[in-house]
Amino acid sequence: MIDRLHGKGISTLLKFKVPHLRFGLVAVSLLSSSMVAQAEVGPSAPSRPNILLIMADDLGYSDLSAFGSEINTPNIDALAEHGRILTNFHTAAVCSPTRASLMTGVDHHLAGIGNMGEVVGFNIVQNKPINAPWGASNSYDFDNIPEGYHGHISEKTATMSELLSDSGYHTYMVGKWHLAYDVKSPDKDHKRWYRINKSALPYSRGFEKSYVLVDGGGSHFAPAAVPTPLDLTMYAENGRVFPAKFLPKDFYSTEFYTNKLIDYIDSNHGDGKPFFAYAAYTAPHWPLQAPQADIDAQKGRYDEGYEVVREKRIARMRSLGLITDVNHIAAESVGPKRWEELTEEERHKESKYMEIYAAMVSNLDRHVGRLVHHLKEINQYDNTMIVFMSDNGAEGAPAFMLPIPGTKVDNSLANMGKPGSVVAYGPRWAEVSAAPFRLFKGFTGAEGATASPLIVKLNGQNEHKPNSNARLQVVDILPTVLEVADVDIPTNTYKGKEIYPPKGVSFLSALKESGSFTHVHAQGSVLADELMGASYLVRGNWKLSQQAPLGKTPVFTKDVPFALYDISTDRGETKDLSAQYPELLADMKEAFREYVRQNKVVEHAASYNGR
Repeated sequence: MIDRLHGKGISTLLKFKVPHLRFGLVAVSLLSSSMVAQAEVGPSAPSRPNILLIMADDLGYSDLSAFGSEINTPNIDALAEHGRILTNFHTAAVCSPTRASLMTGVDHHLAGIGNMGEVVGFNIVQNKPINAPWGASNSYDFDNIPEGYHGHISEKTATMSELLSDSGYHTYMVGKWHLAYDVKSPDKDHKRWYRINKSALPYSRGFEKSYVLVDGGGSHFAPAAVPTPLDLTMYAENGRVFPAKFLPKDFYSTEFYTNKLIDYIDSNHGDGKPFFAYAAYTAPHWPLQAPQADIDAQKGRYDEGYEVVREKRIARMRSLGLITDVNHIAAESVGPKRWEELTEEERHKESKYMEIYAAMVSNLDRHVGRLVHHLKEINQYDNTMIVFMSDNGAEGAPAFMLPIPGTKVDNSLANMGKPGSVVAYGPRWAEVSAAPFRLFKGFTGAEGATASPLIVKLNGQNEHKPNSNARLQVVDILPTVLEVADVDIPTNTYKGKEIYPPKGVSFLSALKESGSFTHVHAQGSVLADELMGASYLVRGNWKLSQQAPLGKTPVFTKDVPFALYDISTDRGETKDLSAQYPELLADMKEAFREYVRQNKVVEHAASYNGR
């Protein structure tokens, strides 16, 4: 089962030529069974299409072979052969804000996740000037947290699962939820500054069946005999909440979630109702862990180092026609050391980090292939819209662990990637995954944080359509899905309660076009985001960005200048044009102030510049 096309790389991919895209032998062999599978007689198909939404966790823009990676991902690539690659799709810069907007079609500040709940609570506990406005000495303590920052998906929204369930869909979810916290003060019974809000779990927000990681991250294996801090996570199966120690002993996240989702799909197969299945995989989020066979298959592939791997990816991206709007590549060297400056021991460790990461991506691809193959076996592939995306850019920060008595971590070279280890791959490899863009996860003002690979295969679509570089936002997914499902988009009320109406734009009609398309949003539309004091605003070809560089010393937002980029040619964000266009700069800054007002943004004293 392990993919061993590593040495063949791009030469294998180039054998299969599709406009702007080429695919490997494995992908073609999987797809060749499609016609036979689709012709098999089975239970009657629902009249409306099924919807399969697949999300990877912290997968970088260039981490799929369809997007230029050396990591072979034939099964995900195969979705593009029957669908379309969208090269200019944007999420929030970190996980739960993206997930809130994805589920609601609403800006994440209004959807209840103005910031990750655990970060809000941490800032209140820290209570320093740099944490303002959070903390008793500043403006907001635990007893007066403003709307949108409580850590759970807002009651003033209608979720994708609720809307589809109410219209006759079965709704299933597996994987990471991260939308069900309540930010609360620690006490004698609770050492953390957040609790689980059961009314915000998937089972309470429209999912008929769900098995999810409640937290923002956790180990991919069942807990070790002596747990790590990341083994002490919480899960929910429907309405039952339980700690990770009760997971099956043979648990590995990606495989388990795939098996569970297949079981859910089969549980009601043939009853004539369509399904909405949300596979929110936790790979390749740290801690980097994978089955040993997957890790062994990557051995030695990253001994060339960061710079060489990044340059090769960029070259492949150019040959595949993926970065026509990037005339200049974002500068590298944001990490602590170049490859040539590392000791031999450091190189061994750095190579191993990336080998494990690549193993997680390869493993993810294989299980996506299993899921898609099952749809073919039950004669549902052709009647299913499939969306594949990541929740944000690559993660350059270290794995976050609070010191917890009774836990133990073994990050020895021999144990890396196994149960009991907790490693991340750091800023230099994140820079590779984010190629060709600037910075990575958390840095909202930079393309590398918000640019996500997006592949969409429509129901009934059986051929590749040209890539599109039209700007798309995560809030556009919900209205597109609803249009596919023939479900009305709610306005200001839903089922008797006031809600924030979805703000995204359906791009279904564009997806149906035979050729490429360059615009979905109306000319002059304002597209913006803010998170942890970093921000951007896009209007037409122009991008306003307020983003501090990677650093170890906290910086105040007021000290971070705004930059202006022409992203029609410079998505690499290499040339700040703010000095040349002062009037445009001022106009776009005022547009950002309006965005802040409309979306109830609580502005931070500090601007995110890394952990």
